[in-house]
Amino acid sequence: MPNMLPYDMEVIRLLSVKSVNTKVIIWDELLKSNPSILSHYDLVLFRTIWDYYKKIEEFKQLLDFLEESNTPVINPVDIVRWNMDKKYLIELQNEGFDIIPTIFNFGENGSFENALSKGWEKMILKPMISAASYHTFVIDIDEKERFENLIKEYYIGRPFMLQEFIPEISDGEISTITLTVPSNKVKDDFSYSVTKVPKKGDYRVQFNYGGVYTIGEVDPIIKNISEQITKRFGNRLLYQRLDGLWRNGKFLIMEIELIEPDLYLNYSKEALNRWVDNLIEMS
Repeated sequence: MPNMLPYDMEVIRLLSVKSVNTKVIIWDELLKSNPSILSHYDLVLFRTIWDYYKKIEEFKQLLDFLEESNTPVINPVDIVRWNMDKKYLIELQNEGFDIIPTIFNFGENGSFENALSKGWEKMILKPMISAASYHTFVIDIDEKERFENLIKEYYIGRPFMLQEFIPEISDGEISTITLTVPSNKVKDDFSYSVTKVPKKGDYRVQFNYGGVYTIGEVDPIIKNISEQITKRFGNRLLYQRLDGLWRNGKFLIMEIELIEPDLYLNYSKEALNRWVDNLIEMS
């Protein structure tokens, strides 16, 4: 989204009032022209680079350049690398975090049968590097042939995930956003939650699929998980968005957004002002 979101433009205006100059740069055009111009800036912030998962090798080139040139980036490049591939969920699970029941496939056979053995009645098929329901499909247990055809069409030589379809998604996916200043022990984190309920009969919560969003307080259990995530990265995060849902009294992580998430700042003036203040402190 080269023009970014309306609240991003408001952030730019507020930063300008505080004498912080900004420039919006389209990442892949920059890569083709002259990425060295980034050296003129004090800080690089990824925002609505919502096509990187379709241009993976190019995006990796950009990350290589940022790393080799020691360009200050938020969130940091190593965290972006980690977060762009959802195999990171394996690490989180091994560390004791609860995730959506998931089968990770790196080219082996038997994933569909594995899902059946777990008693799943329905499953979600999606790439490990993806966003916005890109190449994502709902598969029923009696659709093995369809599953195999989708693998042939989209996933030859491409890692994928099978996740159990959780009916509780109809109650809403919860996104909890935490804004902070890296390594600032004085300033408290600022958190808020947005519940995204899909249109009846659908599972996709995005606006363009009819999702309805409401903002509310952060559940203490989710807050604790967010704090663990912040500590996991050595307090180096400017922001995080923790996405998940409740099942049988347990919060299951769907994903952690650390690259370019919608922060839903249009729902909270307080959050928008805190974001601006934090950016000023970082600059």
